Amino acid sequence: MGLANWTHSVGEQVSDLTRSLWPWSWAGVTSLRTWDSYPVGLRFWQTAHPTGEGSLVNYDSLRSLYRNDSDMRLGTGFAKPIVDLQVAFIGIPNVTTDNEALSEYLNACVHDFWVDEIQQVLRDSIRDSKTVIRITKPDVMDPLMTLEESRHCKIESIPPERVDIERRPSNKDVIERALIRHRMVFIIDEGSAEQGVDPTVEEHDVIEIIDRERFKFWDQTTSEWLDSLGRENSWGFVPLIECHNEFDASLQGGTSDLETVIPFMQAFHDVLTQGLQAHKYHSTPKIKMKLSDVAAFIRANFPDIWDDATGNIKPGAEISWQGREIVFLQTGDDMEFVEARSVLGDTKTLAEFLIDCICIASQTPEWAFMRVDSGSANSDRNAQTVPFVKKVERKRNSYTPYIQVLLKMAQLISGLDAPVRPTISWEIIRPDDQILVTQAFQQLVMGLEVAAERGEISDETYRRMINQFLPVMKTSTQEEKDAEKSMEKRVQRAKVAQQAVQPDPSQNGHVPGGTPVIAGPQGKNE
Repeated sequence: MGLANWTHSVGEQVSDLTRSLWPWSWAGVTSLRTWDSYPVGLRFWQTAHPTGEGSLVNYDSLRSLYRNDSDMRLGTGFAKPIVDLQVAFIGIPNVTTDNEALSEYLNACVHDFWVDEIQQVLRDSIRDSKTVIRITKPDVMDPLMTLEESRHCKIESIPPERVDIERRPSNKDVIERALIRHRMVFIIDEGSAEQGVDPTVEEHDVIEIIDRERFKFWDQTTSEWLDSLGRENSWGFVPLIECHNEFDASLQGGTSDLETVIPFMQAFHDVLTQGLQAHKYHSTPKIKMKLSDVAAFIRANFPDIWDDATGNIKPGAEISWQGREIVFLQTGDDMEFVEARSVLGDTKTLAEFLIDCICIASQTPEWAFMRVDSGSANSDRNAQTVPFVKKVERKRNSYTPYIQVLLKMAQLISGLDAPVRPTISWEIIRPDDQILVTQAFQQLVMGLEVAAERGEISDETYRRMINQFLPVMKTSTQEEKDAEKSMEKRVQRAKVAQQAVQPDPSQNGHVPGGTPVIAGPQGKNE
């Protein structure tokens, strides 16, 4: 027993040492992930870090799957619907704050100026496991730039492999410095239109260095600073956000929604490839012949390949069925097509099974792949939709903090001294659920009305309960003030309306203006 424990301990240390010396040869959880960096050296103490910590997905492979241009393209057509359907159902959030003007400004940013960019952020992060969001203030010197566009800022999604981020050790939420790699084209020689000489251009690798004080640019190609592009950072922060999809603490990073589906897409590609090959094989016609005299059959149907001098078939001759609609047979001869049994039925069954596996692994309903049971009237309301709805809710909750940080940056860039953390709310995922939510809200309000009339609950409790169905509601104190103002306006309008319909005492009860009466005994006389 002691020898076994000692052997196991030595094996662990040797494996740990191997990982340290040759980290590139260490097979991880999936071949799609690699390790960004690992210190090379002897490790005498056992580590307590998770196996996949610090690993990165292969961004190029994931994007190839999404574009369906990989080596297994017959099976990767599922990747794009898996990603795009989530982006469509997540939607664009609504923003509320205690300040009405600020709420309008932030909602204008999200709904009017950032819609396409937010969808790009969702798509890239779900596909690549993470993306980097950058917020900037557009250049007002652009003649096509309006003041509204400059005031509401601009965001963009940057591929994560182009960005290196250095965070504050004491607070990882604060970015101290960031490096962004660019490829810029510089004009070296203007050329001459009169002499027909084209301009000479060069593509340079430029690193943008952003810290809390300045924006600086370093030309790697020429090894010099580009002072003309640099400027002061008056905002006091690095305007970048690392947006992770399904952040995993054991990986210290995000995960791609395509990671769990890759084995099944590979299997689907293999099955479909074999099925197409089998179909091609079985679609070729084959003939079975029973001949009593082969020479007589050839002379009667293929005389061009028969040599009468030798009484045999010409050397190297080939039989062609082109134009042979009629074949002459001798007495007792027989000819029929060989009916090869196709395996396409089994291929279809296996392909349907793999589609089910893809749906389960990606938590995506079958109707996302245009595969609906025609015999079911409620195919889109089956049990497959429930996990997908919960998945979208989970995604929304994970993206909410990133959107809140982005909006706080927009507030600082627009000139606010102290940013406000806005409240983020989302639309109902499925329109069909709106009816159910409305009915539930109606029942809740009826119950709250009875409880409020009996004095069992306060108005503040009333508002907190209905706030679950009305996310755009403000704080209880602000709603109370607004409700009092609305009540005063309604009372004032009611008084004005009542004064407008009351008769003038000077008219002695008669209707002014000689308006005829069409009701009552007097109306009959008129």
